[in-house]
Amino acid sequence: MGRTFTVAAAIALGSTTLCRAGDYEGKPLTIGTPAPAIDISHWLKGDQVDEFETGKVYVLEFWATWCGPCRASMPHISKLQEQFRDYGVTFIGVSDEKLQTVAGFLSKTDRNEKLWTDKIRYTLATDPDESVKKDYMVAAGVQTIPTAFIIGKEGKIEWIGHPTHPKGDLDRALDAIVKDGWDRTAYKKIYDLRKQVSKEVDDANYKKALAITDELIALDPYSHILYKHRKFGLLLSVLNRPAAAYEIGRELVDAHWDDAQLLNQISWYVVDDPSVQTRDLQFAMKAAIRASGLTDDKDAAILDTVARVYYEMGDLRSALQWQLKAVQHADPDSRGGSQLKRTLETYQKEKAGSRI
Repeated sequence: MGRTFTVAAAIALGSTTLCRAGDYEGKPLTIGTPAPAIDISHWLKGDQVDEFETGKVYVLEFWATWCGPCRASMPHISKLQEQFRDYGVTFIGVSDEKLQTVAGFLSKTDRNEKLWTDKIRYTLATDPDESVKKDYMVAAGVQTIPTAFIIGKEGKIEWIGHPTHPKGDLDRALDAIVKDGWDRTAYKKIYDLRKQVSKEVDDANYKKALAITDELIALDPYSHILYKHRKFGLLLSVLNRPAAAYEIGRELVDAHWDDAQLLNQISWYVVDDPSVQTRDLQFAMKAAIRASGLTDDKDAAILDTVARVYYEMGDLRSALQWQLKAVQHADPDSRGGSQLKRTLETYQKEKAGSRI
């Protein structure tokens, strides 16, 4: 159901694993490099962008219809488009899905019966041949969506990150860029440290990764919550220091108390990630129940998480009740809906077996 929270994926809360950099042989993309031209197959909303004009700012955001965190980011992106339109900023949402998939999504409604095409108030395009994804996501070594790239007035990459988390990170960068107050050199130092942490994690140098994470927490106060997510994962998953990890985990839950998607991902990580050796189920339940309440107990992925926590607690009856709700609120024809139904059937078989 798209609830990825792993150390290897940089613990980018509110993101979904999309791709791996792999053996990419093209020119690497980083802060300060020229933005590649985009070859878009289909434009669904907004004006077609043939080239990045000098003096204007563009935000290229990668998403998918099946990605919960991507959908959760859309209202904020729409708000930013309206806020910065007069500064010559154009937001472009790019999915690598087929045209009919994205068009079908736009014709659907959210849980409040509002059409997605009305919620998304910025330019939208599809890239089914994945050429744009390769030139940006893969070239930058980015593995999760949603991810946004700010292309500045000089046609260079100024910022790369999650469009809404940590809250205000993109907003602050964009405001500074359009008002010519952006310090690209200072941000590149922070960005390079983030990439270094990922490399140290990939190389299993976890203590060094933790030290760099602490450096980032001190260096970048605006984004310190993001780095605490990483620290939480490092301490819990690979360094096996649960007491210290859950102390930070409680700080994260408090910081995201009104963010259903992030609370859900934290909870799912604790109960599902195989690298977690010590699972604090009470901690996971607190986050999951709050997330479900924030979504009026109607978000299928979150309901599935609550059910899973009950299952891990040994409360099969409650797990069945919540999993049934998850199936009822899921799209039965989607990949996620089928997965939820299989989980429900597993619980039902276990319940039936316990009666024998």
